[in-house]
Amino acid sequence: MKRVKLALNLRGLDPSGTEVYGNSIYMSMNGNVNYPNAVNYVSQLNSGVTDLHSAITAAVPSKINIKSKLVYVEKILHAIAAHVELECGDDEVKALSSGFSLKQASLSGPKVFNAEQGMLSGSVKLESPFADTRAAYVWEMIADPINTNVWQQFKITNTTSTGVAGLTPGNKYWFRVKAIVSDMEQLYSDPHMVHVV
Repeated sequence: MKRVKLALNLRGLDPSGTEVYGNSIYMSMNGNVNYPNAVNYVSQLNSGVTDLHSAITAAVPSKINIKSKLVYVEKILHAIAAHVELECGDDEVKALSSGFSLKQASLSGPKVFNAEQGMLSGSVKLESPFADTRAAYVWEMIADPINTNVWQQFKITNTTSTGVAGLTPGNKYWFRVKAIVSDMEQLYSDPHMVHVV
């Protein structure tokens, strides 16, 4: 029997990205009839996300305070994911109702995907791991917040790196990539956020 395993997708998130992600999971889990026994975790997640937001938006943000709030939210997210895996009865639809995505056992996405500020204002430089000499790389982006917008494909390349320009300085954008090799598609990489300057 296939065991349901959840992907937390925390890699590459800055504190505000974790806040958005945590809030998204909270919205999916709050009042979710599939998981009535998760009410304490959901309450703790709500408090943790609120505390993280306060730490990020403080008049004088403290890196130590932000880090401690971030670690707390991540621990609660891990606890909720473990609870969902135990309670879902290996029902993928029920598991997906939690807001988490499923880990894929087949073709995996790129192991390391890098997105960083480009040389020019409003630009981002992207780098994907090498997949194959015949691979095509499909690049997508989305404006923050990630849970209210739609991913848009902006480029397909046969190289592992690309860039995008013309973005609005001061805004946050999320990026992801997948490789296609001989009609076999990898999963998309975990999204990576860049606060464009």
